[in-house]
Amino acid sequence: MTLGKRIKRLRQEKGWSQTQLSKKINIHQKQIAGYERGIHAPSIDLLIKMAEIFNVTLDYIASDEQEDKSRIQIADRELRLTVKEIDALPEEDRATIKAVLNTFIIKNRFQRLASGTGSRP
Repeated sequence: MTLGKRIKRLRQEKGWSQTQLSKKINIHQKQIAGYERGIHAPSIDLLIKMAEIFNVTLDYIASDEQEDKSRIQIADRELRLTVKEIDALPEEDRATIKAVLNTFIIKNRFQRLASGTGSRP
């Protein structure tokens, strides 16, 4: 899935128009249309803002990887059970948990980059 299609899908999942999204990230609606059509690419700062308001990781919003990650294996048994419990929670609670987890993940990535240890664990 292209970046533009991913932005459009995330926006539509929230039920927002291009204008509503543009107001949330302080840009013109025409820029959103350009991103969604693949004519323009957003800056890293805008991608970070979008990831935050869509409650997804920066990797997810900017990645070219295949969309279906439902088969990801989690080696840590306790974590795997916790994820199953989280999956059963109401959407609002899941969104809050994802936002908290994404904050820790982004913080850790920036710390690794700052220390020169790379971008992967």
